[in-house]
Amino acid sequence: MTRYLTLGLLAEGPEDEIFLSTLAIRQLTRLAARAPMPFDVADTVQRGEASTARTAHVRLCEEAQDLATTCDLLLVHNDHRERAKIDKLRQDAAPPFDCRMVAVVPVRETEAWLLADCGLLRSLPGAVTSALPWAGEPTGAQVERVSDPKALLAAVLPGYDTRTLAELLGQRVDLDRLHTLPGYQRWCAELTNALKELHFL
Repeated sequence: MTRYLTLGLLAEGPEDEIFLSTLAIRQLTRLAARAPMPFDVADTVQRGEASTARTAHVRLCEEAQDLATTCDLLLVHNDHRERAKIDKLRQDAAPPFDCRMVAVVPVRETEAWLLADCGLLRSLPGAVTSALPWAGEPTGAQVERVSDPKALLAAVLPGYDTRTLAELLGQRVDLDRLHTLPGYQRWCAELTNALKELHFL
């Protein structure tokens, strides 16, 4: 019998939520394809109403506990400066034994992950390729050293609605390119460990 993996997400903002929801399903589907026992990944992510950047800790704990009762994996997103928030949430929210809370912490901002696939960025209508600081595909470390990835993304793709862009790149960004980023590798390692603990892998 095929098992079914359900996901929840608490993110900093709506663009992060849109991008990470799509990306998480794609990445977990890839992991599922390599599992010794098959499992399916839910095609929708249960999203909380709270923002991990702006919601008080007690309210965030309540939101996390509520989501954790209905999903196997609860992804909690913050940027790199707020990693301690996730550790405290793990401690205080105490998810049930059959749910794992997994941190999603890009180096600097989520937009760094959106910059990983420069081939895709260059292919989009209206892209200002001269704004990219790399002639070819950058290494993951180079992408994560960008001091203001949000500003760089806006310079490369001016005029794009940020939510539309988050959805588009979430659907199309090359997962292998993303995997060159150390922050993404850490997230995938956490996902893999959580799936092993839950006996999906």
